[in-house]
Amino acid sequence: MKNQLEFFSLADAKAKLSEVLKRVQQKDVVITKNGVPAAVLIDYERYRKIMNFLDQVYDLYLLDVGDPSAHGSVNQRELFQEDIEEV
Repeated sequence: MKNQLEFFSLADAKAKLSEVLKRVQQKDVVITKNGVPAAVLIDYERYRKIMNFLDQVYDLYLLDVGDPSAHGSVNQRELFQEDIEEV
């Protein structure tokens, strides 16, 4: 599992995009804008694993909740949207 992060300013990431993409193979890359983290680049395979994990967690959530129509429509994006907005 990758635990290391590397930071690039937006200007550096734009200027060195090929290099940034190579680095994403070894570690996650944080792109900063005005010194504040704005985005994260991760390896595609890692992204797929994360999304598969979230799908499994969502399925477990549905098993626990029961019939989701009884609670209104809920989808995976809505479940995690408030966490994303807090960042």
